Formats: sequence, C-alpha cells, structure tokens
Amino acid sequence: MRTFGLIPAAGKSQRMGRPKLLLPLGEQTVLERVVSAVRSAGVDEVVVVAAPDADALVQIASKAGAHVVRLTEDTPDMRASCLCGLAWIEERLQPRSDDGWLLLPADHPTVDAEIVRAILISAQGNPEATIVVPTHQGRRGHPTWLSWAHIAGIRKLASGVGLNTYIRQHTGATREMDWPSDEVLRDLDTPEDYRRFMDLV
Repeated sequence: MRTFGLIPAAGKSQRMGRPKLLLPLGEQTVLERVVSAVRSAGVDEVVVVAAPDADALVQIASKAGAHVVRLTEDTPDMRASCLCGLAWIEERLQPRSDDGWLLLPADHPTVDAEIVRAILISAQGNPEATIVVPTHQGRRGHPTWLSWAHIAGIRKLASGVGLNTYIRQHTGATREMDWPSDEVLRDLDTPEDYRRFMDLV
C-alpha cells in the first residue's frame, strides 16, 4: 500500500493579513515544517497545491522536496484544491484502489512526523477502516488518511459540500485514533495563533 501526501496550500490568509505559510516558525517556514513532517514520516510522495500567484510558496515547496500543483485559477474552497491535487496524483502516479492519501492542510505546523507515522500504522493495521482520523478529547483533527477507493465518492459531492461532511457520512468505515496531545487540532489562522505557535517551537 502506498500513501500520497496531499497538502492544500492555496488559501488567501485573510485572517492573518499576510501569507501565513511563509512565516518563520523555528528554523523553518510554516510550509516547510508541514512538508518535512509528511516526508520524514515515510509518505511515498508529497504534493502541495498552490495558488496561481504563489511564486514564493512554490519555490519553498519545491526546495522542501514536494511536487507542486499550481492552480490555473483560484478555487472556491479546500475541497476544490484537493481535487486538483488528487487529479494530478492520479495522472502522474497512478494509485491503485488500495493505496491511500494523507490530507494535511498546510496551516497545521505543529503536526510532526510521529503523528503522521501513527496514522499510517493505524491505516495499515486496520484494513477494514478506509478512513483514519486523529482525535483529541473527542474532537477530530488532522492529518486524515483515506483509501484511494473514496475518490469517486468525493468527486460526486454536491457543490459546496466539504470533505468533513463526506467523512461524517462514512462513520462505519472510519477509525478514530486517539492522540494524547492537541497538536492534531492546532491550525494557524490569526496573528494570535502565530504568537502561540512561536511559544511552542
């Protein structure tokens, strides 16, 4: 079973007020930390989906060792960005139905390789579970692993329906993996979030 890491990174950082994925966090940028966590955990290929005008982000993602899918136009939501990345993976890497893909939004910089490896081990050890989601104190977080067999269903979702809704519709196929700390829940949206992250690294 292969796993392909998909990192949607095409957002506009409106609440942050500046490109949040390029912000320094420790010795790396936010985006570099996320790519590094996925790559060092043993994911076979890592794909970053970038906005049309994100020249600096494209350079950083490529240097960090990721494939980059550059959108030809802005997408309305993360699901649309993911579909573009998944289409690229399907065309270039030819996944089988029993392969999987790991979704980790680029604004989750405290997710580390240990968490990613735990998700992969859970997916490999529970063949009846075709979706694996980490949780902390009952709340679902990231990264999420899905079997490639779910791609057809995701593509059939109505416009405006997100991936979270799809996952909630497949409770019987989903394994929740409890994680002892809240890294799986933390995302970076605001200057206040960034200040908290700076204190953590």
